[in-house]
Amino acid sequence: MTAVALPARSSGQTRSIRPLLLGLAALIMLTLVGLPVLAILLYALFPHINEWSLAEPFSVLLPNLANPHLIGATLNSLSLSLSVTLLSAAIALPLAYRRAQLPESSGRIWDALLMLPFLIPPYIGALSWMQLLQVNGFSEQLLGFNLASFLYSFPGIVTVMALHLFPMIYLATSKAFAVIGRRYGDVGRVFGGSTLQIFTRIHLPMVLPTLLSSGLIVFVLTIEEFGTPEILGSRFGFRVIVTSIHEKLSDWPIDLPGASVLSIILILIAFAAYRLHQRLANRFSAAIDNQQVDAAGTERTGRQRLIDLLLFGSAFFLAVMLPLLTITASSLLDTLSGGLTLANMSLKHLSGLFDLDSEAWGAISTSFGLALAAALCSVLIAILVAFTVVRLRTRGTALLDFLSILPNAIPGMAIAVGLILTWNQPFWPVTPYNSSAILLVAYICLTLPYPIRMLSAALKQLPQSLDDAAYISGASEARVILRILAPLLAPVALAAGFIVFAISTRELVSSLMLAPPGVQTVATYVFHQFDQGSINAGMAMSLVTILVSGSIILLGQRLPGAKIR
Repeated sequence: MTAVALPARSSGQTRSIRPLLLGLAALIMLTLVGLPVLAILLYALFPHINEWSLAEPFSVLLPNLANPHLIGATLNSLSLSLSVTLLSAAIALPLAYRRAQLPESSGRIWDALLMLPFLIPPYIGALSWMQLLQVNGFSEQLLGFNLASFLYSFPGIVTVMALHLFPMIYLATSKAFAVIGRRYGDVGRVFGGSTLQIFTRIHLPMVLPTLLSSGLIVFVLTIEEFGTPEILGSRFGFRVIVTSIHEKLSDWPIDLPGASVLSIILILIAFAAYRLHQRLANRFSAAIDNQQVDAAGTERTGRQRLIDLLLFGSAFFLAVMLPLLTITASSLLDTLSGGLTLANMSLKHLSGLFDLDSEAWGAISTSFGLALAAALCSVLIAILVAFTVVRLRTRGTALLDFLSILPNAIPGMAIAVGLILTWNQPFWPVTPYNSSAILLVAYICLTLPYPIRMLSAALKQLPQSLDDAAYISGASEARVILRILAPLLAPVALAAGFIVFAISTRELVSSLMLAPPGVQTVATYVFHQFDQGSINAGMAMSLVTILVSGSIILLGQRLPGAKIR
């Protein structure tokens, strides 16, 4: 008996849930990202909008814009961001140039070592420099001098932040130098050019787009950074936009409209810099698409090896070793007054973190629980958004694509303000505000761009023919996602989840701004311990945070198949 082939379902039947997917993805992104941004704008223009009134429009906007304190804070933010960017570039550029001359084996080692500053959250790094350089700090105990006057100054803040952020410029620029290779320099030498002339007239102009692009990212990261200006700047009255926003929301009377005005200024500056970065990055990428990277490294003399060792070793020592050694030593001190001696070493602060009845363990449990939930939710949302943007390609997906990158361009402080303005309203029948759920919403909003980008890039590498073959065989949209694409994307999704988890466990700004009474996270615990003078306990928690987040990120990068080629 001959089997009769059943006709496959039509394309309309198999893809009938596409409008549902698009609508669901749009609803989620508008709720998580769109509403907070809209709330900031409405509050700045209409201060009584929470009462459903458009009375006194612009009554808060204009006085705040004319406030000399706001003007001063804005100028401080711009000068700080520009100075940190320039110093970061000055540190990164010679390292990146020499990196292109190194053998690939040793170059990769230095790349990995110089990425380690990103494992240290900026606020923890600032606290470690305080412990090292303040009066009666470790430098004074060991070497007889302190640099407190330098640390608590504008150059001090710039230096601390640049030592944390220069790897961003180093990594991008070193790849640009590798793309250029040696051929242009060889031509310059044939025509009698010196090393300095070849660098300034040939190599530097060629990497300038990458240098500017990565520098703009450093600019954005600096202007939105709260921890370092708050910890160091508050010691000498240095205020920036983010610390001014925090003051408006933490000092009585609470000034929500004023905070929204400051947030708009912060968003406009950061968004303009971010969009300029994207244009430069796209232009540079288009220019090097057809370039071939030369084999890195040339035969080096003993003198060159020594110079490279001193150059890279100094950067690693200042940016990584000194903060890590300070954090470790502080966490092991029995008492702060006992000084840096072997007799004063103890594990009690580290072991105390894991006392199940302690405040520290409560903070760890809260942070890890929220981070796990944020990782799971972010990855699920990212799969939905990535599939909608990459596979559907309708008009509505342009809005989704914009909303997916918006948290990258909006400072975390502004997002926290937007979430307060959105969810702290009496008309909501149910609201996450004033509960741990608002922290979960904040973490998801802040970290969504990472899994969306990773999964979108991976999905673009999977041929459309996989979907088409399934549709021809009668598979529905849901079956294509669950049975075909999800297993292929699983390693990337897991790696993205690890990154979200690591970032969420160390997030400071949203935790400080949104944590309800009685709820502490790892970041707020560290911050409050220093305010209360319990520096050793704060450093012990900092060390655990660095080890856990570093291990999680490393594990995510080591997952087999995490990168689809």
